Amino acid sequence: MKATAVGTTSGCVIWILAFGLVSLCLCPMAAVVGTLSTTLGADSVAGIMEPYLCPANSTADIETFETTTTDEFGNLEPATAYEMRCLDAEGNVVREGSPDFAFYWVGLLMLVSLVLAGGLAFLVAAPLGAFIARRSGRAKSANNL
Repeated sequence: MKATAVGTTSGCVIWILAFGLVSLCLCPMAAVVGTLSTTLGADSVAGIMEPYLCPANSTADIETFETTTTDEFGNLEPATAYEMRCLDAEGNVVREGSPDFAFYWVGLLMLVSLVLAGGLAFLVAAPLGAFIARRSGRAKSANNL
């Protein structure tokens, strides 16, 4: 097998492994950051998601209200709900409130983390693939002597 083919093949295998390892770290971190930012900075997240989720000539508004959720034992516990609704210039609701902005935000952050993981994996895989190709070429030339 030529050194170029060995380098390309090993580089691809290394990229897949590195991508898997890096994305295993970055995706959960993106989910945590996304979840925290939708609760702690909901207004800023709504501002980012407004052009995509609100109709033209409307602004995003975060509505919070008290609700309940169940714990692992089925008991009701108090919770705070966040919904993004879209208001026109007069303050009329153009789009009813829903929590979908948070799901889109977390998904967007996870997508960015996957792209970042792909780039970081390439930074590791390309030099290692070239190194393996050089080593493979040297090993074959030493065996031919």
